[in-house]
Amino acid sequence: MGDSKNGLRMGRAVGKPNESRHAGGMNPVPMRAQIFIRASCLFLFVFLPACAVSTQGQHPVGAGSPDKVIYVVNHGWHTAIVLKREEIPETIVWPELRDFAASQYIEIGWGDWDYYQAPEATWAMTLKAAFWPTRSVLHVAGFSEPVGKFFPASEVIEVALTDEGFKELCRFIARTHMRVEGDQGIKIGPGLYGNSGFYPAEGKFHVFRNCNSWVAQALRVAGLPVSRFTITAGSVMAQVRAFARDFRDTREGSKR
Repeated sequence: MGDSKNGLRMGRAVGKPNESRHAGGMNPVPMRAQIFIRASCLFLFVFLPACAVSTQGQHPVGAGSPDKVIYVVNHGWHTAIVLKREEIPETIVWPELRDFAASQYIEIGWGDWDYYQAPEATWAMTLKAAFWPTRSVLHVAGFSEPVGKFFPASEVIEVALTDEGFKELCRFIARTHMRVEGDQGIKIGPGLYGNSGFYPAEGKFHVFRNCNSWVAQALRVAGLPVSRFTITAGSVMAQVRAFARDFRDTREGSKR
């Protein structure tokens, strides 16, 4: 990308947006997740149109040349972040990565403790997760296939970051893991697909602090101009795409 700044690598969408998986395919976000997000966020689409307004991140765009690539994955009602395992600095304390030593990529998502792990979520569980602050977990998955191939029915957007922005993102995710003194990270249960697991997380989950707002905060820490009021998956991806357009327009304008 030459001397271009933090942003999408020409807005490239690696995967396919919001298609249903075939019967034999992997289903990383089951129907229960869609029911929960619909129930908790329906009114947000009506009353919070400002969610798409961008704000400056802690490491502003322009702080350096983009050296690293991450991926933002839209599973329909839930978003997550994918990192290249080998690029995560060894100086960052993230002991849970030992469970994915053979994986090329790491996908990280954050959510409600009970709901995220439940084989079958109930409406009571859904309402509790949405409207009462509850414990949270991280879902971490490791894989080595190309990201778009591993998530063939999800929208995947490639994002370029400065080296410092990438380090701050890794630190943010590592700090989200809940640990006690001397704890080397505890896997509390198997994950939703492939080589994955659930891990205790910092922070309380509720409708205004959900999986998508967590991803938005992570992107801000990494230096991307994402709003603090982001709550839905659509808002996350809309801002990322808008940033891609701005980045592309800037590059094209510089060539004239």
